Amino acid sequence: MIGRRQLENAIRRNEIMVLYQPVIDLLSRRCVGAEALVRWRRPDGEIVMPDRFIPAAERLRCTDLITDRVVELVVGELGTCLFRYPALHVAINVSPAEVGSGGILPLIEDRLRGSGIRPAQIWLEITESQQMEIASARATLSRARGRGHVVAIDDFGVGYSSLRYLHELSCDVLKIDRSFICGISGEGAPHPVLGCIIDIATTLGMKLVAEGVETAAQASYLAEAGVHFAQGWYFSRPRSGEDFIDYLDVTDVAAP
Repeated sequence: MIGRRQLENAIRRNEIMVLYQPVIDLLSRRCVGAEALVRWRRPDGEIVMPDRFIPAAERLRCTDLITDRVVELVVGELGTCLFRYPALHVAINVSPAEVGSGGILPLIEDRLRGSGIRPAQIWLEITESQQMEIASARATLSRARGRGHVVAIDDFGVGYSSLRYLHELSCDVLKIDRSFICGISGEGAPHPVLGCIIDIATTLGMKLVAEGVETAAQASYLAEAGVHFAQGWYFSRPRSGEDFIDYLDVTDVAAP
């Protein structure tokens, strides 16, 4: 079982790393940003995926330590790039505990101070969870949007309370879970819930990001259906900070 000291040591020894999954505008095919994906690289080279250590961090109530490290890496690795391209964003996953406490906001503010990165360039991605206290989450996200951050609901459509979140929380973006994307092909019909999600977002004036796009057929269908952005291996695998900057050098970037 992963303990708090192991996580603290991993952060202190710079074993926590970030990969960047490019996010693409489906109409212009320009890169508009990236999702920051946290990984734990052990001294022996083993890469530990977040589904193995984030639950431990949540149980130990130290997700803020990991988030702080992620934001620090984003600023350090992409700060110059984000300043150069003010329309570019990086989405950071935030735990229910951090949303509930509101501690994520001063943490990000401290890291962004003096960097030239605008709050609007840092998206906060929240995942549906029974652990989230709605009233405190609403207050935190309202303050976040007031400061200029964009708020996204991650993996939309698979949680127990998707519609409740839309009703009670202030959000700007829905990220469509990959389970609704993988069924799109030239032969079979897409998952029926996918059309409902697109209709909901359109009615509420929210942007849509499709996750797990792996084929040209999926990208074309989503663009025609009105989905704004997409990420997945069809466009690019997750990249290191340096590789992401190289990717931008050979890919059109959204204009300010």
